[in-house]
Amino acid sequence: MPPSSEASLDERVHYLRPAALPGVEALHASFVTHRYPAHVHESWTVATVKRGAATFELDGSRHVAPAGTTFVIPPGAVHTGEPATADGYRYQVLYLSPVGGWETAEHSWPDRPHRTAMVVVRYPALFRSLTRAHAALAAPAAALEQGEALASVISVLDAVVSGHEPTNEAYRPRAVSEAIDYIHAHLAEDFSLLDLATAVGLSPHYMTRTFRDWVGTPPSSYRRALRVVAAQRLLRLGRPPAEVAADCGFYDQSHLHRHFKAVSGVTPRQFALAS
Repeated sequence: MPPSSEASLDERVHYLRPAALPGVEALHASFVTHRYPAHVHESWTVATVKRGAATFELDGSRHVAPAGTTFVIPPGAVHTGEPATADGYRYQVLYLSPVGGWETAEHSWPDRPHRTAMVVVRYPALFRSLTRAHAALAAPAAALEQGEALASVISVLDAVVSGHEPTNEAYRPRAVSEAIDYIHAHLAEDFSLLDLATAVGLSPHYMTRTFRDWVGTPPSSYRRALRVVAAQRLLRLGRPPAEVAADCGFYDQSHLHRHFKAVSGVTPRQFALAS
């Protein structure tokens, strides 16, 4: 779709959480200036770029996803996101968790972050199935159609993902794995870099450098990303944002709002009210 044939993009977001599909969420958005900081998802992220081009960092590499492509990011992978050009981009994202069986068959739900060699693909069958699924998700009174459309996506996605073996993380330093475990265990606490470094037996400087090299972001950014994920869990349960902020380590509701919108593209309230 040539940019000249359409009006300029506006920043728009619509978050969906279909009641008939547990574990499935979707984002339909246009971004011109919004830039995602380093963040993670609990789910598989499967995005189709409908117009323009998106770019993001993943595993220390820069990727570009132009219109007509799909990008796939596994759970736990630290990544960013922003427009690749000044014109912005429009895309549709499916977040697929194992709740309800919507994870891919070839790659089970991970306890630790893992990677896949596949990132950006131009695979028409997958793009078409995702387009149909997003149309079904936005339609009223279409629970059966939504399930059928998602089943089609999973079938095609399995075929695509199964041809790309995940990379081996066996050589990740023990201290980095221990640091990740420490952050998970003390997520809402205001621990210091010295606390973290001491817990894994490294100097603060070496701790920061090694963690960034292997995870893709400093410990503070990784903790902040995990706090947003924890906030998403509580908001799905109907907890008020003020309580969620306190329980997840944000110092007040505005602090939660700022980081949540940066990572999710929507406000905590929009996320909580998604349907």
